[in-house]
Amino acid sequence: MTASVALPPAGIRLALDRALRISPDGRTLLGGSPGRLLRVAAAGAPLLRAWGDGTPVGASASHRKLARRLLDAGMVHPVWEPAAGVADVTVVVPTYARPAELARCLEAIRRTAPEAPVVVVDDGSPADTTIPDVAARFGARLVSHPHNLGPSAARNTGLAAVDTPYAALVDSDVVVPDGWLHALRPYFADEKVAAVAPRVTGHGDGDGWLGGYEAAHSPLDMGPSAGLVRAGALVPYVPTATLLVRLSAIRAIGGAFDVELPIGEDVDFEWRLADAGWNVHYVPSVTIGHEHRTRLRPFVARRRLYARSIGLLERRHPGALPAARVSPALAAAVALLAVRRPAAAATAVAVGVGLLARQLEPVVPDAVPEAARLVATGLPATAMGLARATGRVWWPLLLPAAVAVPKLRAPLAAALAAPILTDWWRSGRHPRLDRYLAARILDDVVSTAGTWEGAVRAGTPGPLLPATTRRRSRL
Repeated sequence: MTASVALPPAGIRLALDRALRISPDGRTLLGGSPGRLLRVAAAGAPLLRAWGDGTPVGASASHRKLARRLLDAGMVHPVWEPAAGVADVTVVVPTYARPAELARCLEAIRRTAPEAPVVVVDDGSPADTTIPDVAARFGARLVSHPHNLGPSAARNTGLAAVDTPYAALVDSDVVVPDGWLHALRPYFADEKVAAVAPRVTGHGDGDGWLGGYEAAHSPLDMGPSAGLVRAGALVPYVPTATLLVRLSAIRAIGGAFDVELPIGEDVDFEWRLADAGWNVHYVPSVTIGHEHRTRLRPFVARRRLYARSIGLLERRHPGALPAARVSPALAAAVALLAVRRPAAAATAVAVGVGLLARQLEPVVPDAVPEAARLVATGLPATAMGLARATGRVWWPLLLPAAVAVPKLRAPLAAALAAPILTDWWRSGRHPRLDRYLAARILDDVVSTAGTWEGAVRAGTPGPLLPATTRRRSRL
């Protein structure tokens, strides 16, 4: 059975995505990631209500097909009981010159999943780092590179040494909690699932001004909402700090990590899986701890490298990484409001409502009111998306324009400040605002420079330009 035709197993339980909107008749669904409209048959409405109340999916092929459509749209998420055993998952731990971190990592793995085989890949560490002794102490199989080849090669070597159907990639600076592997292993009961990732949070509270910022705003933390991983989705990628994978899916796409990519190889791997019809699940109910970067030089170097990867990924996956995804009509309305043209902005909003209502008419009984509600919701989201693109990509161009044109100064200042203050408030941890501002401004400046550098080096303007959204309807 291939990934594209695999049905979810009978008995699977589903949770409705918390952002899913369902029409009063239960047949029109709006949500998923990327967002779309889906119209189900009359018989599907009571099924959806039952599944939302916890009833398992039945054995009927038609029921499982509907569940497949909803799962693939990201409108529902699977709910699994923990696995009884995980002996069919090999834990692969790549490392370089980190004996203390490796010992801590392996101790947690052995405590939480003692029956799982463990492979340690020593990526050319110096002989005096005692990596072999640490691996032997915890009963792990050791595979060594003669010299340092990088994390992609180390992960590939580890995966090649696996003889179980599944593997869990765990970085040596990670600490896994009790129950992590038993909670993630059941996702592979769905034959379309190629990979599963937990949420990555900081190990400890973080020290200093950078540590506090990392704890609240780590680029490895993909947030509290479950989702499918794909380009343009709310969860566009997951880090490979901890990632469970199906070995047959890796073989089906011709291999895992591209050693030619200096950074972003994990994103490329996940998007190749998605392009081939596989699903990658992000499961934030399981969290693992990862070392903070609390020193200035490593922090700057890593953020710059992450931003530079956008250009390389854009070349391999065109259109996947625009500066912002916006509706042209709503973007025009935001821009017109920013320059104090309310009448023209209202016209742009009306155009947006009309265009969207035309798309909704085949599947929504009251298309115009629904389109108006969607536009009302989408306008502030569009404004925030444009503000984030301004702070991470466009400000080097807009700043000289604001200096020359006084009426642009207030909108630019608002665009730069809004995402920073919003993220600080939503972080929950509320680090000291002055320290947060210093770290965030540094992060934005480094990320902007890295994005432009990556786009220029890759010869693609894609990461510097906006892209239009298109709401899809499926009957």
